[in-house]
Amino acid sequence: MTKWKVGALILVATLIPALTAAVVMADLPPDSRLALIDTLGGEVFVLAIGLILLIGLIGWISWRTWRSEQRLDERTAHAVQMIADVNPDHRLPGDTATERAVNTLAERHASAEARLSSQLAAAHAELRLERDSLLAVLSGLDVPVGVVDDRGRILLVNPAARAALIGRIPIAAGRSIFGVFDAEDFVPLLTRALAGERPRAVVGETAIRLVRITGHDEPAMVLIVGNPAAEDAPGPVVGLSVDLSRPSRPVPSREQWLHTPLSDIVFTVVDCETTGLHVEAGDRLVAIGAVRVDGGVVRADDTFDALINPGRRIPELSTSFHGITDEMVADAAGPEHVVGQFATYAADSVLVAHHASFDFGFLHPVAQSAGVPLEPLTIDTMLLSAVLEPDPEARHGLDYVCERYGVEVFGRHTALGDALATAEVLVRMITVLEQRGVITLGDAIDASAATELARRMAVGG
Repeated sequence: MTKWKVGALILVATLIPALTAAVVMADLPPDSRLALIDTLGGEVFVLAIGLILLIGLIGWISWRTWRSEQRLDERTAHAVQMIADVNPDHRLPGDTATERAVNTLAERHASAEARLSSQLAAAHAELRLERDSLLAVLSGLDVPVGVVDDRGRILLVNPAARAALIGRIPIAAGRSIFGVFDAEDFVPLLTRALAGERPRAVVGETAIRLVRITGHDEPAMVLIVGNPAAEDAPGPVVGLSVDLSRPSRPVPSREQWLHTPLSDIVFTVVDCETTGLHVEAGDRLVAIGAVRVDGGVVRADDTFDALINPGRRIPELSTSFHGITDEMVADAAGPEHVVGQFATYAADSVLVAHHASFDFGFLHPVAQSAGVPLEPLTIDTMLLSAVLEPDPEARHGLDYVCERYGVEVFGRHTALGDALATAEVLVRMITVLEQRGVITLGDAIDASAATELARRMAVGG
């Protein structure tokens, strides 16, 4: 129902009584007409009130009908967009002709997506076979080997390379090589390798050589091979980014991050398990799970998963929820040590959680006590759900959001399992957010803060 229809109904509500009175008056004999006018003359106020109430009632009913139709239209539009862009298995819950037609189209869309997914799965299986074969070869090598792209993102790394950097910084596919090597030293080498040269350099006691292994019309990949370095090994010295004697790679300022598109940001998605729900009552961390999201891709091969000895007994009720017992954490490190490890893992990224105030309510006090920094810029996927589903009846718990976005949860109520599920939700949300005009990190933070859910949470403390 459009607004002009509401206005037309109100106009009809006014005209019908007026026309009815006019017809009755015209049909009466003159004497009866005068008598009726005299009788009604004393009731003008009552008649006016009745007319106003009638108009108001019709207007209210019309407005409620219009608003209900608007909300139904918005829910339908959101559901159609969800089916088209995020979750082909999502369906409209109603049984109207429109909803049945949309669900029929969704079935056809899902069938087409399934066929495409099957073809992609076959192609990915072939690629995985090739990758696994290459990894098998590399794993058997005693020398450090890695592959990076033209942006310095690590595509592949073998165990020897990981072992060479133990105790310095986590290294895995999806991370940046500039988190390992000093950018000022390494960028010239990478540039030369991309141009077709084979530059050499020295890292500590290891000599490295860079070789481009793809053609210039293909996605750039550069192979890095290390060998024990002789004292007179040729090539410049490359410092490590964690070497305090050398300048480390530049990290974007928070102002730059706020203006960066969500799809270009590195996120660390985290989930915590605890002894209870109230940090102010003495509840403590018992597990932290996290995964990196880089370039809009969940890096499931780059995770953080650690149990924590909370220094107190874990209540049976909490154990029934997350499955962690006192025996399981007896030999685990304490909260400050593990949060310190997590801070290193999450460095140079924006933190994400579902119902972030809960997780960060436990993490930040421990980090402050341990004297380790945690990035203050954060995103809450629960609030992003409220941005994308503003309907007051929508539910934003992790289970509901995963169902809405077609995310299958493995290991629900485990720290790493919930972190992985939240990360999958995040990358799907980014696609929809961009279509709604929420492009940058700053846009997402502002939109989250403006939701009714955020206001209710703020009032609730």
